[in-house]
Amino acid sequence: MGRKTWDSIPPRFRPLADRLNVVISRSVPTIQPPKPGTTPELAFASSLEDALAHLQQGFTPRKVFVIGGGQIYGAALALAQTRRILLTRVLTDFECDTFFPLKLSEGETTGWKRSSHTELEAWTGVEVPEGVQEENGTEYEFQMWERVDR
Repeated sequence: MGRKTWDSIPPRFRPLADRLNVVISRSVPTIQPPKPGTTPELAFASSLEDALAHLQQGFTPRKVFVIGGGQIYGAALALAQTRRILLTRVLTDFECDTFFPLKLSEGETTGWKRSSHTELEAWTGVEVPEGVQEENGTEYEFQMWERVDR
């Protein structure tokens, strides 16, 4: 995640539980390898490439998730190994200044196809609410998109 995404998480929830959190920022030192026998919850990297290289040194992550912001999403989408997008599509309009850098809509998206709800649950390994959800007046839907081989 980018530094602004990290900063947007309330301190009591940081780092996110049960995973290694890697914060990407141009103004942080290069990540140091973990001490033998430890599993750090938080690391810093100066780029997405540095973060991925760090994960390959001593960790065997089952899955790597990019959770924002916009520049980090753009960098991840440019990588060939990015195979899936887990998208929470917000259906309610808001005034905002940051957007996901790829327009994903059925029939209009080149290089990506929307997966079924069954495929989404199978890949994540958890039960995912299906269809449009509503919380505090905001409508949204959970989706998964898979890259179509180029």
